[in-house]
Amino acid sequence: MIGGNPEGVETCWLAYGPKRQYPSEGGTWEYGFWNAKVRSYYTVKRCHGSTVKLDRKTSRSVNTASGKKSIAELWAIQSNSKDRYFYRVCR
Repeated sequence: MIGGNPEGVETCWLAYGPKRQYPSEGGTWEYGFWNAKVRSYYTVKRCHGSTVKLDRKTSRSVNTASGKKSIAELWAIQSNSKDRYFYRVCR
């Protein structure tokens, strides 16, 4: 989730990355398209995870331990595919 928006970040073309944000939940979230993959990585000092969607495909990380990087990746080529990027913290 980004900024409280459950729709995540959506782009018209694949989002060149890595892009970096610092969510209000803490930590660092990196996402975008680089080196032939769409990626969502999140690192924070609490249980967390990340997800990336490309058209109808989804990669969702496991719930990741505090301080470790959650990893969600899908192979991709630059096209007009629909990509979305998410991070989450465990409740």
